[in-house]
Amino acid sequence: MAVARAEQGTKLVDPQALARLKGVSLRARVVVDGILQGLHRSPHQGASIEFAEHKEYAPGDEIKHVDWKAFGRLDKYYVKKFEHETNLQALMVIDGSASMGYGAEGALSKYEYASVVATTLGYLLLKQQDSVGLMRFDETVGEVLPPRSRMTHLAAMADLLEKSRVRGGTRIEVALEGVVMHLKKRGLVILFSDFFGEDERAFSTLRNLVGRGHEVTVLQVLDGDELEFPFNEMTLFEGLESDQKLLVEPQIVRREYLTKMKEHQARIRQKTLDSQASYVLVDTRLPPGELVLKLLRDRRSTEVGRR
Repeated sequence: MAVARAEQGTKLVDPQALARLKGVSLRARVVVDGILQGLHRSPHQGASIEFAEHKEYAPGDEIKHVDWKAFGRLDKYYVKKFEHETNLQALMVIDGSASMGYGAEGALSKYEYASVVATTLGYLLLKQQDSVGLMRFDETVGEVLPPRSRMTHLAAMADLLEKSRVRGGTRIEVALEGVVMHLKKRGLVILFSDFFGEDERAFSTLRNLVGRGHEVTVLQVLDGDELEFPFNEMTLFEGLESDQKLLVEPQIVRREYLTKMKEHQARIRQKTLDSQASYVLVDTRLPPGELVLKLLRDRRSTEVGRR
């Protein structure tokens, strides 16, 4: 099976290898296994998620709760976290519009990629006693699974993502308004979308969400074809969220297309940051495990910075 390395000792499964597997649950399980096995071999395990159920010792923590086995391996003091310390609510918000159905030949579609990452994150959060929920949207809010802290809830999430089909247009503001309704206490919101169809109202709602105390990470999910426009021969492009068709000579439009795509990315990034949310550009050619590790490291750095 093809793998990629995110860091020394960490083997992460290539998206094309994942595309040959069937089912969200299986794909996510393979990604989780790759992360955990790699971190087990890594000399830097303690910096990532092997100790998701632990935290570094701080003055005031009970000495009796120190994990001495962890100290023996890592030469750092860790104490076990208890349920009352891990009451985070997380909501995965996934764009299920038609444009998310695009994927280069032999690769995961943007929707499939987002589903694998969301399920992998869900597993890791549940392992540390947090609660995880799921919301799908297109032009309206679709299925919603409220946050739960039971591992069996992950199967329901994976099943919903597996059975759902991409359709319709994109209205991100509707999804974010739905988050305000369904996530009553402060929590972690991870939004997966290509942002084709965004408008100013979406970012006004995003600012409102952050203002309510939610920690929001925006993942702009794009396929490698969309990022690089690698087409060479005369190509018929068909709209995924419209009936438009356009026969194009790629070499003539490539420069203008790439310019507009970069402007689109920059606009979404800046509007997200202006809303005080975190932004990550996601290339679906990146191993999902590598993205998950980045998100976990970024969040850990944010938590450390707040102390």
